[in-house]
Amino acid sequence: MGVDVNDHLSISAVTVGAGSAIDAGTGFNVPAAHPNPIIAAGGIPDSLNLPAEAIREAFSNVLNENPGDSLKYGGVKGFEDLRDLVAQRQNRLEGLKLDRDNIIIHNGGSGCLDNICKAFLDPGDVVIIEAPTYSGTTRCLKGHLADLVEVDIDDDGLIIEQIRHAIDEAETAGKRVKMVYCTPDFQNPTGATLPENRRRELIDLCSKHKVLIVEDCTYSELYYYDNPPPPSMFVLSNGEGVLKLGTFSKVIATGLRAGWVQGRKDYIEAMGRVRFDMGTSPILNHMLANFIGSGQLEPHIEKMKRIYGKKIDTLVNSLNENCAPYVKFSKPGGGFFFWFECIGVTSQEVVDAAAQEGLVISTSANYYLDKENSNDKSHVRLAFSNASLDDLNQIGIRLGNAFNKLMK
Repeated sequence: MGVDVNDHLSISAVTVGAGSAIDAGTGFNVPAAHPNPIIAAGGIPDSLNLPAEAIREAFSNVLNENPGDSLKYGGVKGFEDLRDLVAQRQNRLEGLKLDRDNIIIHNGGSGCLDNICKAFLDPGDVVIIEAPTYSGTTRCLKGHLADLVEVDIDDDGLIIEQIRHAIDEAETAGKRVKMVYCTPDFQNPTGATLPENRRRELIDLCSKHKVLIVEDCTYSELYYYDNPPPPSMFVLSNGEGVLKLGTFSKVIATGLRAGWVQGRKDYIEAMGRVRFDMGTSPILNHMLANFIGSGQLEPHIEKMKRIYGKKIDTLVNSLNENCAPYVKFSKPGGGFFFWFECIGVTSQEVVDAAAQEGLVISTSANYYLDKENSNDKSHVRLAFSNASLDDLNQIGIRLGNAFNKLMK
């Protein structure tokens, strides 16, 4: 008699289910017959402009100069020199006074969120999330058995009055709202940025109800046109009641799997106590410290901001020329994603028709808790960051062809 795996599964494994290409930004399908498919569904950095040579040099420096330390176990909070550099960099960028004990290094932003959940969530705690939001975030939170409550966002991000209502409803039902998770800058998938007045309102509301704000700043440095987003909630709150996530995955390369959490020292200490994976890769930590210490990170980010700014301009021009009657959008000021509303047809119809034109994009349903019954039937996410300028010109043409066929 065979053993049934279901007899051994944890509640998390039953609840969460398998991950998808949307979570990982890879593995999308396109009709095999198309000679030149364009994949515009996964948010990854421009693969033609990765700093591969500088990374190779940094790895070589580490292995030549300090192979012993870089090839043994590291501490649970990460390599101290890298934590020093991250703290110093955030101090310069945000006017803070952090030191290494305010920083813990993780395997990308997803590793950061997982560790936060281990330290601060109990099963059944209520977590308020954006609707729509990145599907990988909801998988992580569901895996920690959180009770997730979606709050709508508009062109300016989270609607604070809805958060207030969600907190009141939960407290009336005898539940504890433990956390609000949000991406305030160039949100995934919508590209929206939370204005400063809403950030302050959210800080005051969460402080009143003792709710932890988890501020995911994955895309915050990738702004175009010399127009940075408002100060982080970590800055506005002086780090009280806010944990800020940062990552090198989007500003350098997703394959590095390196991110950090900055927070008050007692919060970082608590995260270290519930970390059981022996820390992130020491050789990767050492390499990043060498790369940042050599002064190559800042020029690379500035270069990529110019590239992404040119890409979004090219995409918008192509859409305006080819799809103007059929789409409605607000142009994002940074990040990797372009969110548009389809006029007269559903987003699923557009995604399916675009696939026949050799264009892979993502329907809005992928970014809500109930993907099958989402009320949003009209939006599409387009990831432009890894598309060439020629492809971005083609996207408008192919989408226009798809719309024209649907409207016949």
